[in-house]
Amino acid sequence: MRFTIACFLLFALAISTAVAQTTFSVSATEVWKIAPHTEPDVQGHFTITNLTNQVQTIRWTRTIVRITPGCLSQVCDLNLCYTPPVSTQTFDMQPNQAGLIIMHFLNYDSIVGAEAVIRLRMSNENVPADSVTVTFLFTSPTSKANQPLPPATVKVYPNPTTDGFWLSNAEVVRSMRVLSLDGREVARFLASPGAYYSLAEQPQGSYIIVLEDALQRPFQALEILRQ
Repeated sequence: MRFTIACFLLFALAISTAVAQTTFSVSATEVWKIAPHTEPDVQGHFTITNLTNQVQTIRWTRTIVRITPGCLSQVCDLNLCYTPPVSTQTFDMQPNQAGLIIMHFLNYDSIVGAEAVIRLRMSNENVPADSVTVTFLFTSPTSKANQPLPPATVKVYPNPTTDGFWLSNAEVVRSMRVLSLDGREVARFLASPGAYYSLAEQPQGSYIIVLEDALQRPFQALEILRQ
């Protein structure tokens, strides 16, 4: 009897471990690129890797949180480059395959000051719970663009949160915008050391925090979930 129970527990543990196993990885969850108005096509990318010895079907879903009117974006996965209207698609990854996912920011009209915040959710069609979101920030340079932008190393915590958040490694942050996934600016904060930033007035859901330096240049976009 004890042997049977022990075998059952080991079997259950093995199943639990298999279910929890990650089937793919991405090289970054935040991608930031400077997008001069003189460049009609600026590309941001990350590497996706199949961590298994089986074929995996991956779906990407693009959400344009905010983009300057007149600009477009398009996605290239491991199989094809799709036209801007295509917002979701699937592709197969061979065992242990790795490749680039590319986000194009298109500014064919050379609009000065153009920028975008774009969210790309990657999920495994075979294991729906196995998913990750990559946030792209395309920043327009200013007249002071010769000054280097701060490194995108700021962290937000706790995440998920039930009320608000703190920032770490955020000495260069001077202000921030909080965007809902439909592009609305729902909050704006001035940054100060050790400050707590409340989202208590916002409904549950995901938000994008756009961090700005002393010159009000966006240099990092972080996603936070309010539960």
